[in-house]
Amino acid sequence: MFKRRFRLPSPALVISMVTLSLVLGGTAVAASTAKHGDKKADTKLIKKLAPTLSVKHAKTANSATNATNATHATSADSATNATSATNATNATNATNATNATNATNATNATNASHATNADQLGGVAASSYLQSTLPSGKTETGVYSAGGGPASGTGFALANIQFIPKLPAAVPVANEVYNTISAHCPGVGQAAAGFLCFYEAWSFAATFVGVADPASVISPPAAANPLGAALYFNTTNIQSNVRGTWAYTAP
Repeated sequence: MFKRRFRLPSPALVISMVTLSLVLGGTAVAASTAKHGDKKADTKLIKKLAPTLSVKHAKTANSATNATNATHATSADSATNATSATNATNATNATNATNATNATNATNATNASHATNADQLGGVAASSYLQSTLPSGKTETGVYSAGGGPASGTGFALANIQFIPKLPAAVPVANEVYNTISAHCPGVGQAAAGFLCFYEAWSFAATFVGVADPASVISPPAAANPLGAALYFNTTNIQSNVRGTWAYTAP
C-alpha cells in the first residue's frame, strides 16, 4: 500500500495567512473603537434606565432642601433624623445639633429656640433635676413672703421655701443669717460657702423668730432641711406682712 505523505506549507502560503490575520485583526479593533453614531438612540436608552440608576458616593451636592436620613449635614432646612447638624431649621430627632430652631427630641443642643424633650439641662438630667444636689461652689437663690396675724395680741406668720436642687447638707442654726450684712452675707443674691442668708425687703408688724425644719417637730430656731425650710415670724396685726430673698452657696 501507498502511504500518504504530508507536505509542509510553502513560504508563500505562510505569508498569505499572516497578512490575512493582520487585516482581520485591524478590522476588529476598528469596530471596537468606533463611535456610536445614533445619538437619539443613546439619549432614549439613558432616559429609560434613569429610574433604576443610583449614585453610590458623591463628594459634592450643591443643593439639598430636604433629607430624611443624614449622618452629617452642614446645613439642612428640614431633617427627620440627623446625627450631626451644624444648622437645622426643623429636626425631629437630633443627637448633636449646634443650632436648632425647632427640635422635638435633642440629646445635646448648644442653641435651641424650642425643645419638647431635652435630655440635658445645664449639665443636669431633666428627669432627675428635682433629685439633684447643688454642686460645690454654686449659689442658689429664691424669695419668701409671709403675712397675716391676730386682730389683737401676738401670733405667727409662716413662709415656706424650697431648695431645688437640694442642698448638700442641713444648714445649722449658726449658719442661718437673717437680714444682717456681713462677710458671710455680703448682699442680695450672695452667701459664703455653707451659709443661708436672708435679705428682708419689706416688713410690717412682723419680727423674724427663726428657721424650722418642715420634716421635724423641733421648734425654731432649728437646722434647715436640705429640701427646704419654714420661716417663723411674730406678728401683731391682722395686716402684718414680710417679704424678701434668700441665698445659699454650697461648700
